[in-house]
Amino acid sequence: MPKRPKNPASPRYKARMGYEGEYYLVKKFTSRDKPGFYAVRTPGSGAGKLPKPDIIAVDDGELLAIEVKSSNKSYIALNEAQVRRLLEFCRRFVVKCPRCGEEIRPKPILAARFLSKEWRFVEIPPDWKGVIVVRRPSHSSEASRDERLSSPHRRGGAASSQVRKGRGAAESSSG
Repeated sequence: MPKRPKNPASPRYKARMGYEGEYYLVKKFTSRDKPGFYAVRTPGSGAGKLPKPDIIAVDDGELLAIEVKSSNKSYIALNEAQVRRLLEFCRRFVVKCPRCGEEIRPKPILAARFLSKEWRFVEIPPDWKGVIVVRRPSHSSEASRDERLSSPHRRGGAASSQVRKGRGAAESSSG
C-alpha cells in the first residue's frame, strides 16, 4: 500500500493506489506461469477517446476485460460512463478462432480492491445500464475467498447473484 500522504485525497496518491491494484492483479495472473493465465496492463485506460479497460487478461483460457478500482471506503462505485466504456470495449474487442470461426469477446469485470487487502470481482452483464456499487465484505472468511483470482462468473457471478435495481445500482454480495 502507498505511504500515507499528508493529503490522501490528492490525485497523485489516488493514481498510485490505482496503479498498485492493477500491478497486483497482473502479477497474480502472470505468476501462474502456465498457458491460459496471463494479463497485461493498459496504461491510461481512463484517458483518450478509445474505450479500454485497466487490464486485459486470460483466466484459464477465458478472455477478460478488467476495470480495477481501489478505495479505503466501505464501498466502490463504477459510474455510468465507466460502465459504458468497459462494455463498449467488450463489444468491439472480438477475437475469431482460426479453426471454427467462433467469435470470442472479453467478459467485463470490475475488480474492487479495498485497501485492507480485500478484493471483490463482479462480472458486469452486457446490457447493464447505470452505476455499479460493490460493498466491502463483512466477514474475513468471505474476503479470503474473494482474494482468489478465478473468474467471478464461475463462483456464481456476483453481478447476477444480487443486483439491486433501486436508483440504477448493482451491489455485490460475493465476488
